[in-house]
Amino acid sequence: MQFSKVIGQTKIKQQLIADACAKKIPHAQLFYGKEGSGKLALALAYAQYLNCETPSNHDSCGKCFSCIKTSKLIHPDLHFSFPVINKGGSKPPISKEFIQEWRQFLEEKPYGNIDDWLEHIQGENKGANITKEECKDIILKLSLKAYEAKYKIMLIWLPEFLGNNANSLLKVLEEPTSNTIFLLVTENKDLILNT
Repeated sequence: MQFSKVIGQTKIKQQLIADACAKKIPHAQLFYGKEGSGKLALALAYAQYLNCETPSNHDSCGKCFSCIKTSKLIHPDLHFSFPVINKGGSKPPISKEFIQEWRQFLEEKPYGNIDDWLEHIQGENKGANITKEECKDIILKLSLKAYEAKYKIMLIWLPEFLGNNANSLLKVLEEPTSNTIFLLVTENKDLILNT
């Protein structure tokens, strides 16, 4: 997604671009806003901009291989973590088991909320969370070098669903490997574990 496709948020877009151009990119950033505010779409556009091969002072090019892969949500250096439900298996679920549904959801509802997501995966009556196993998977993914882009980006949608599992991510959040960026997209920053 390009910044031009994100509704509003002009000042925030300009600040994100200015910081990237000045190479002042924090390793962890919080995208906070109310439901429907476009924070997830903004984080996706920022992720695309950061790894664009030929970014301008206004937006990602949208044409390079990195932009194409990011816009299709298949870039090998763009990772996602989000609340999931147990489909009845014996092991706690992790996000990569839902990646096809996630891509379809973002294509259809980039401004969607948790209720939209749960309806999409037919889990309206199930408790969603980000499991301890998911945290282990995040640490594993981020322990590897970037495959083809400048940055490894971990976008965590609704980190408030981590609960106490966030403790296992504190070290990697505070001291990530080089060129690793966390984009935390939340509706309730008070429920996120302080670091």
